[in-house]
Amino acid sequence: MLLIVIGSTATIFNGINRRTISTRQQVEMQASIDNNLRQIKTLARDYTCCTGECTTTIPTNVGVIAGVTQPCATDNSLDDRYYFPQVDLASTTTNFPNTTTASEPLAVGQLCAPGNNTAFMTPFRNTVEALAQPTNATRATAIQTDHILRITFTDNNNNNRVVRVENIIPRMAYFCT
Repeated sequence: MLLIVIGSTATIFNGINRRTISTRQQVEMQASIDNNLRQIKTLARDYTCCTGECTTTIPTNVGVIAGVTQPCATDNSLDDRYYFPQVDLASTTTNFPNTTTASEPLAVGQLCAPGNNTAFMTPFRNTVEALAQPTNATRATAIQTDHILRITFTDNNNNNRVVRVENIIPRMAYFCT
């Protein structure tokens, strides 16, 4: 009788221990996904096309340099002028990637065009994909229509079950006409 009680107690204890480990993994995973999404949302805020090329790198040549007004008016993403070129540099003579023009404002217009969604979103997606994966989860990205990046997080410990799906629109997309 004593062996049955000890065996039952051990089974119950092992079950509780497995659930505790699983719960801890879930909590760590969700916290890591939250942190990953904070990083992605920062990239979405920093994403700009003011240089004629879309990038998450904050521009350094801004305002007026040596008497020449630069296409990027500011390096502050809270300023509306951060996103769209303010001028067209006459010194730019080579077409911007994925466009047919050397004009910064016209290049951004072409990148923002509905038919060019992939060219507009690819630099953002590539930067997101370069981030570290969250703990106990895998992040997958897919470019959707209307300047949306769909991010799907799956649980590595639970048969790759989808645990969260987020649609992220870079702030720059709101400056596309």
